Amino acid sequence: MFLYLLVFSLLLIFIFNFLIVNLDYMHPSILFVIPFLVFGITSILGEDAYAIVFHKETLIVIVSSALVFTLVSLLSQTFYKAKARGNIVFEEIKISQGVTLFFIAFFIVTQFAFIKYLQAISIAHLGYAGSLGEMISLYDVMTKFWSDIFRDLNVPIPLLYRIGNPITQGFGYLVVYVFVHNYVVVKKIDKLQLLIILLLCFNIILNGSRSPIFRIITMMLVIFYILYNKKNNMRKGNLKFLFRTILIILFSGVFFIFLLSLMGRENNLELFHYIFVYIGAPLVNLDNYLALEPDGSYSSIFGEQTFRGAYEYIAKWSGNNSLISPTIDQFTFSNNGIEIGNVYTTFYSFIYDFGYFGFIPLILIIALYYIFTYQKLKVREIQLNKVNFSLFIYAYLINDLIMSAFSNRFYTTVLDVSFFKIIVFSYICHLLFVRRIKHKAVL
Repeated sequence: MFLYLLVFSLLLIFIFNFLIVNLDYMHPSILFVIPFLVFGITSILGEDAYAIVFHKETLIVIVSSALVFTLVSLLSQTFYKAKARGNIVFEEIKISQGVTLFFIAFFIVTQFAFIKYLQAISIAHLGYAGSLGEMISLYDVMTKFWSDIFRDLNVPIPLLYRIGNPITQGFGYLVVYVFVHNYVVVKKIDKLQLLIILLLCFNIILNGSRSPIFRIITMMLVIFYILYNKKNNMRKGNLKFLFRTILIILFSGVFFIFLLSLMGRENNLELFHYIFVYIGAPLVNLDNYLALEPDGSYSSIFGEQTFRGAYEYIAKWSGNNSLISPTIDQFTFSNNGIEIGNVYTTFYSFIYDFGYFGFIPLILIIALYYIFTYQKLKVREIQLNKVNFSLFIYAYLINDLIMSAFSNRFYTTVLDVSFFKIIVFSYICHLLFVRRIKHKAVL
């Protein structure tokens, strides 16, 4: 009953939010609710197969969080109201071909250094270097689940990669913005910049990840959506863009399945089970945890799981490994004994660390950032002649909002030093390598 009530409640909140934001389907209040609604529907489809029994605690947690986004949306509209449009200058953002070619070479050299690092890890652990897919898979497993063994190997990271990776990452994400910006302004695709983006994706694959590629996709969609609407003086997207966005997401899902074999992972799962593990099980896993009736905080230090990334970085430089707490994202099973993954939505770590009274302030912070930033970007002028770093950061982080139904992505990202490195090096590259060429002006 509670599962159906959850889906019905989220559907009503979705409709209400959709109306109050004037049918703007890219509004944060919409992007937060939709994944939980989809996860709920998937759970209904798998109700019998996985013996799912939902509890009122899950209903209260998710519905109250969705309502926080509703209230903040209403509040934001009183702070940022649309103004009359002034003169806007449209310019192509230029990065010289020489600089782009240099970074293509820098990307490749840096990635070769990382492949050498993967080989060293494989030899240290297995005694031999396997195929590239096998080495990627080993690195992924060791860094995620065998962290103690990985640390004991003590394989040094190549200096070239240590220096080159943050620089190439910063330039790569800057190019993502410039690539989309220029397409909006002059309808032109720069093939060298496209190659930079592909190399950025390949770097992500080498690290055993797939979700950062989805981050790039969502970043591009948001930048295009906001800039295109600004250019055409539109307040919301059209159905054509929505349809294309849905197709891109579906294609991305198929592509991510294909990446499993490329990264050395076996995927022998039945299709619905594979889908359920990713877009259903996190909700079920959260519910199973809340069914145990957690009483208060289980955290040994303040926010040990919510802010785990920050503690790991502090421990790395202070040598105080007591700050690193074991992950609570353990593989779990459905009520009838089927393994359904190790992700529990963003609320798992919130409630583990702070109890039921703690998740509302944490969700409120997330809602305030996304909604107020989006409303400001939407109604204030954005000059289409330079990189707007407020939009850059928002577009980079939008993936973490969408993935809240999956895990604690927002706080993990914003407290991760690699995020700050990307922003800093993107800004430095912007100062050093970006020049503006006037294209045209319109009223």
